Amino acid sequence: MRLAVLVTHPVQYFAPIFRELAKQRDLQLKVFFGCNHGVIPREDPNFGIVFQWDCKPTVGFEHEFLSTSSLAGLRGLAGVRLATKATVAINRYQPDAVLIFSYSPAFITASTLLLHLARHKLLLRAETTDDALTRSYVKDKIRQFLLAGYYRQFTHFFPIGTNSINHYLRMGVDQSRLTLVHYAIDTDFFQKQVDYWLPQRECLRAIAGIGQQDYVFIYCGKMFPAKNPLLIPDALAMLSPREREKIWLLAVGDGELREQFERMAKGQLGERAIFVGFKNQSELGQYYAMADVLILPSQSGETWGLVVNEALQFGLRVIVSDKVGSAIDLITDTNRGWIFKSRNAAELSKVISQAFTPHKLSSINFYDIPHPQKYAQILSYKLFEFISFL
Repeated sequence: MRLAVLVTHPVQYFAPIFRELAKQRDLQLKVFFGCNHGVIPREDPNFGIVFQWDCKPTVGFEHEFLSTSSLAGLRGLAGVRLATKATVAINRYQPDAVLIFSYSPAFITASTLLLHLARHKLLLRAETTDDALTRSYVKDKIRQFLLAGYYRQFTHFFPIGTNSINHYLRMGVDQSRLTLVHYAIDTDFFQKQVDYWLPQRECLRAIAGIGQQDYVFIYCGKMFPAKNPLLIPDALAMLSPREREKIWLLAVGDGELREQFERMAKGQLGERAIFVGFKNQSELGQYYAMADVLILPSQSGETWGLVVNEALQFGLRVIVSDKVGSAIDLITDTNRGWIFKSRNAAELSKVISQAFTPHKLSSINFYDIPHPQKYAQILSYKLFEFISFL
């Protein structure tokens, strides 16, 4: 069986899935990337810095880059033009099915339409949800009408979680065409960091000046409006002075709000607010190992939030807004964490106070949370099932 995969660019979280699929007997896999963003030094629009991933996101499977443009080159007319190139390349490969990751930007949308016209069997795995953004009634109905028609092009769907399933059902997709494959991180990659850094937790905290009774909250991600990091210092301001004096904040990442975020956080915590900037995948472990609780206060666009998976693997509890898609699947009780109403600083402050309750820090077995190996096994099984049926 020949499977083509179409994706915008190399993504560190997708690579282990492609590697696992490439190992499957009787499956020939080729991944077509719209551009090479992430594998060469280039500025990220939300981090606001030049970077490249250090986790080798294209190693271990056959692939082809359709362009060397930036992510901006996948939008608008440029993206539509590139879609014709993608269709020609995939036609040449002659796959039995095409697995498409996402339904935007224009490059992906146009490629899907052209591949459908070329009579390819299409499968979709996309970050779909109805909860990440708030829309007016009219906009919601227009979106529902357009997506219901768009989804008719696909043979089967792989929703990333409960919210994603509910989205497809609301769009009229039959339950029989859905197979749940949770969004996942490379758990083998992070387990090595867990094993290395967690035993050094107390030493790392002592070097930073963090007391044994102090509580460390961590924010890890891009610092831009959709993630709403400024809500954290707003919530800290509502705590009592006694609570604040025991709190540390580790902020890992960068973006347009970094300067303001850092100024506001230091205004509440002083030197107990530590901003370390962007850190690559192999550098994250030491910061998770120092922390007690992850805070992800996103207000829009957070269809899953893979930092939640990362934090759980390090044994942290998490505080997430109700706009974080993974909350319903991963935050099942207070042993895992808490969910608060997005944009509500008072509610976040209350939850931060609750997080001071004793909790034994221990790494969660990665089989307890979604992981790419299981994801790949499900995909392989269903793909062979489809081809046999066809």
